[in-house]
Amino acid sequence: MSASNTPVDLSLIKKACESLRTVLPVTPLTLSLPFSELLGIEVYFKWESKFRTGSFKERGAAYFLSSLSSEERARGVCAASAGNHALALSYHASQMGIPCVIVMPTTAPLVKVENTQRTGAETILHGFNFDEALTHAEELSRSRGLTFVPAFDHPWTIAGQGSCGVEILEQLPEVDAVIVPVGGGGLISGIGTAMKALSPNTFVLGVQSAWALQAQERINRGDHSHNRLSAPSIADGIAVKRMGKLTGSIIEKVVDQLISVSEREIAHGVIQFLESERSLIEGAGGAGIAALTSKKLPSSCKKVVVIACGSNVDITMLARLIQGDLAEQGKIVRLRVSVADRPGSLHTITGMIAASGANILEVFHDRSFSSSPGMVEIMVLLELRGPEHGAQVIAALEGAGVTCRTVV
Repeated sequence: MSASNTPVDLSLIKKACESLRTVLPVTPLTLSLPFSELLGIEVYFKWESKFRTGSFKERGAAYFLSSLSSEERARGVCAASAGNHALALSYHASQMGIPCVIVMPTTAPLVKVENTQRTGAETILHGFNFDEALTHAEELSRSRGLTFVPAFDHPWTIAGQGSCGVEILEQLPEVDAVIVPVGGGGLISGIGTAMKALSPNTFVLGVQSAWALQAQERINRGDHSHNRLSAPSIADGIAVKRMGKLTGSIIEKVVDQLISVSEREIAHGVIQFLESERSLIEGAGGAGIAALTSKKLPSSCKKVVVIACGSNVDITMLARLIQGDLAEQGKIVRLRVSVADRPGSLHTITGMIAASGANILEVFHDRSFSSSPGMVEIMVLLELRGPEHGAQVIAALEGAGVTCRTVV
């Protein structure tokens, strides 16, 4: 498409804003009292998670579709996505009566796959990761004569995402900084372009996943292998192994700083947001929270906007994140206890734990792999008030002559 050569500037973003006013609501921007009190600055959230399909991706998808010719709409569109771009594109394509094919990796979160299918789009699961799904989607586009809709590396997509930056400045003209998650770079390219054109002194901080950066480094070294036994990223929305060519060049001009955060920091960000804001945010948004609490912004930034970019969280993943965060805080702990293998031993141990005020969540009684003959291993998962409470439980057991140790 010739549009791929269109320069991404304020005029294009404003054009996208005008187009989107008829199809998308303005998302709220609210002051967060919990985070503001925690950090001693004014922290605001831009609730991109409030869109119909749960993410900012609707901006780029809707503007892209509205920019197509009638002939291109009739032929249909195709895209590759791990989830949010798929949801956004398929939903707005259905609203506009445009045939839509979505290719998703087999590892895509189930909630996003099911929601994409509900829009009526032809949904194809192909490849282990985004890159493999992308290759297949591009092949399908060529073979079927469909218009391929990039998730981030196209002027129309970037301009649509940039409308978020314009809205922020309309809602909070005096914003000092904005924190934006970065995967392929479409969102930060659009927001950054709008910010630097309308509010040049606003600090634009991009936050990437360390998981994605490590994947990019492997590719740069020529290692294109995929370890299918390795853990996937919590932040699947920004787990992109290469930034776009167009977005990369824009980011160099409009982003003041790029930082990375670990999977553990992202997970804690998701739970921290849930506890403070009573609302769900997905891993990409959790990365923004991690960047906020890491205090990487200049000290002069007193009014900070964080993009709450999506809310499509797989419930099973959320359950694991909550369990992991409780373990990090010492509110649940797994103990291995070794006692004599005789009647009443288990009863005695559970009674001591109950007397200490801990709640037993799980018990595993193992005779086969005990430390010595005549002994039995008991594994208990305990719910505690915190690390100090855990130390008290262990001290009580050891004071009674029981051998025990924590198990990670």
